[in-house]
Amino acid sequence: MSNAVYDLINKAKAWNGYLEKKSNANLDDFTANAGSNNFTCFARDYKIHTGYNLQGQAWCAMFVSEIFVQMFGLETALKLLAGKLYHYCPTGVNQFKAAGRWYTKPEPGDVIFFTNGTKAYHTGIVTEVTSTKVKTIEGNTSGGGSVIENGGGVCQKSYSLSYERILGYGRPDWSIVTQPEYTLGWNHDKNGWWYADTKNTYYKSCWQNIGSKWYWFNLDGYAYKGQWLQNTGGEWYYFDNTCAMVTGFHIINGLPYYFNKKGAMVTETVRLKFNPDSSGALHYFEEE
Repeated sequence: MSNAVYDLINKAKAWNGYLEKKSNANLDDFTANAGSNNFTCFARDYKIHTGYNLQGQAWCAMFVSEIFVQMFGLETALKLLAGKLYHYCPTGVNQFKAAGRWYTKPEPGDVIFFTNGTKAYHTGIVTEVTSTKVKTIEGNTSGGGSVIENGGGVCQKSYSLSYERILGYGRPDWSIVTQPEYTLGWNHDKNGWWYADTKNTYYKSCWQNIGSKWYWFNLDGYAYKGQWLQNTGGEWYYFDNTCAMVTGFHIINGLPYYFNKKGAMVTETVRLKFNPDSSGALHYFEEE
C-alpha cells in the first residue's frame, strides 16, 4: 500500500537545502545562482498551474502547493488542499476551515500555518509529531527553532507544540487518494504496518485491540510505531517498535517513563517496586 502521507513528506524532504535565486536563472538547481530575490522553481510552476506570476515574491505557500502537485498531480492536489492551490496564507487557512478540515493538534502530512498575531503569514508541511515537538519542512525559511517567514531556502524545522506562533493545521482529506488492494490481516511495506479486517477495508483513525494488544492507526491507515499519541483528554500514549501500545516502565530515547494499565503516561508521583527473579532480572509492579 502506498502511504500518501509519507510519500508527500518524502517528496517535500527531497527539496531540503534548495536555495532561492537572485534572478530567473538556474531555478531547478539547488545552490546555483543563490540570492535573496525570491526567485524559485516553485513560483515558476505555480504560474503554470494558476496563471499567477508571483516570481520574486514570498514563496512558502507556493512551495506547499507545488509539493502537492508534484506528488499527486494538479487535480488531486486541488482536492487535498481543500479547493485550490494557494499563495496567500490566509487563503489556505480559510479554505481548510470552510471544508471542516482545520485542527489544533497536528498529524504528519498536515499543512501548518503560523501567525504574526494578526493573520497567517507562513506555512509548511508537518513531517513528524512527538510528545513535545512538531517537525516540519518549509520553503522561504531558514534554520532554528522559531518561525522565519522570509528566509532563503527549504529547511526542516522543529517547534514546541505550544509555540505561540502556531495558528493551526489544515488536514488534507487523504481518503480521496486511491489505495490499492491488500490481503486480510496485517500488511507491511516500506512505510509501515496496516491491518485489513475485510477485503478492501482497513483500520484508520482509530484504536483497535488485536491479539490482546492495543494499536492506533493514523488517517492513512498505518499503525503508530515508535511514536507518541495524545488523546482528546490530554493523556499521552506510546507505541513501541512492534506498533503495540506500551504499559508499565519503559526507557524511551534515554528517558524513563511509566504507563498505567490503560497505557496512559503517568505524570503524578507513583511508587514502584523492582524484584529480581531467579536469573537476577528485575521485574516491577506498582505498589498499592
